[in-house]
Amino acid sequence: MNTQVRKALSEEKNNIILEKTGKLDSIVVGLGKEANVTLEGDVGDFVGALNNGARIEIQGNAGRYVGDNMTTGEIVVKGSAQDGVGFGTYNGTIVVYGDAGNGVGQLNKGGTILIDGNIGDLTGLYMLSGDIIVTGDAGADTGDWMIGGTIYIGGNYETGTNAEVHELDPSDKRKLAELFKKYEIETQIEGFIKLKPKDLRPFYGNHNEEVTV
Repeated sequence: MNTQVRKALSEEKNNIILEKTGKLDSIVVGLGKEANVTLEGDVGDFVGALNNGARIEIQGNAGRYVGDNMTTGEIVVKGSAQDGVGFGTYNGTIVVYGDAGNGVGQLNKGGTILIDGNIGDLTGLYMLSGDIIVTGDAGADTGDWMIGGTIYIGGNYETGTNAEVHELDPSDKRKLAELFKKYEIETQIEGFIKLKPKDLRPFYGNHNEEVTV
């Protein structure tokens, strides 16, 4: 299937529809140009991994690690997704219109990950940059050991180590309003909070302690 997609792209066919995905793993990975790829049905793990420019639409549910290490582009999941959505994402946007599992946006380095539902535990673990937006509830250890970036949550949550709760400022509200309008997400921004890192160097202990030589 990947060979067929790459062949079509090399022939400048930039609107591709895959009708029978069969819940296969690792399909449409490493796409390196702008194109529209539609997957009709449920898919397996690592779909859209290493994406570098394509817009991928999954018209069903997805397995684990959607958009793993994506560098740019857009992935839209019309259903729900399992663990690891947007793991290690460098840039681009991933949208899931249902729920997602654990580990959303772990090691996020600059991507935007929007989940219009509830998610599991350990969201944003070790994230360095970028945005994670969750319109529903988040599980335990949200933002655990986050170093940079922002997590926005519309429902209930439990913070992890080094995550600090802040109110939204006007720029946050504008950002969310633009995203919700673009992706037709029906939710109220009022009531959202954001998590930011308490310390940009959380692994080095108390920086104010005196050092005796």
